[in-house]
Amino acid sequence: DKTNEKNQPSSGTAFFVSNKGHLITNNHVVEGCKLSKISYKNKDYDAKLIASDKTLDLALLKANVKNNSFINFSNKDTKKLQKIFVGGYPLGKGLSDDLKISSGIVSSLKGYKDNSNEIQIDAAINPGNSGGPIINEKDELVGVAVSGMSKEVTEGINFGIKSSATERFLNSNSISAKKSFFSSSKNNDELLKILEEGTVYTYCE
Repeated sequence: DKTNEKNQPSSGTAFFVSNKGHLITNNHVVEGCKLSKISYKNKDYDAKLIASDKTLDLALLKANVKNNSFINFSNKDTKKLQKIFVGGYPLGKGLSDDLKISSGIVSSLKGYKDNSNEIQIDAAINPGNSGGPIINEKDELVGVAVSGMSKEVTEGINFGIKSSATERFLNSNSISAKKSFFSSSKNNDELLKILEEGTVYTYCE
């Protein structure tokens, strides 16, 4: 997220959606960037902006990396009370360069002002989490972290862009969302592995 408008670097979170270096993040994380970069396996790579959707607040990046791990999309609709995990870099790398995981449930199937492209979750989302994956217990994508409401006013009201909207965005840019049809619940180690390997820090000057 932008720290301020005076050409301060913008940063957020992105995640792989293919094994060819395609990544999803929020549009507002990359908006105004001359060149986005990602930190992957302790190295920094350029990430080219392929497409963006300002209304959905999604952006598609492509980095020239060989990534084996990426996040599959869920083939079932998200339900209320579903347990979810969010991976990201809240407050950028100022906190630490370790991927942070928060967990919670899906609170509502609508976002702010009845936005049906979003879900509401109660897991913590802070500046820097933007663009990070929200996954279920089968390590499938259920949403893309987008924003939380002002902490002065609310507690635990946070939003994600639905994976179905993200899937449509990918399809409209000729990328097919990968789905896992025979997935089962994963243990914590397996969930952590997919989040650690599939999620990256993204920033631009």
